[in-house]
Amino acid sequence: MALKFKKLSQDADGQAVLEYLILVSTVVAAYLMVAQGLAKIGLMQVLMRPIANDFAMAYKYGNVKAKGYDEGTPQNHPRIDDHGPGDFRIFINPKGAG
Repeated sequence: MALKFKKLSQDADGQAVLEYLILVSTVVAAYLMVAQGLAKIGLMQVLMRPIANDFAMAYKYGNVKAKGYDEGTPQNHPRIDDHGPGDFRIFINPKGAG
């Protein structure tokens, strides 16, 4: 009986593959748990908000707080002068300079 047990304990064919599969499954399970947790708290929406809103307005109008007719009423728009609070105009070529 002791001889058979000794023979089984020395036979380790496939042990590395089994350990690798267990390690990969553990890493995948941990990743899925973290990804589901981040989705539940809405972290991606919080991280994408500056890109979708602030950077887009800064690229489109040159001001993070600017809005145009596409977003409703224009506010802080560099080319629309509604004489409201925060509206301004940019004069790149003033009269008589050309």
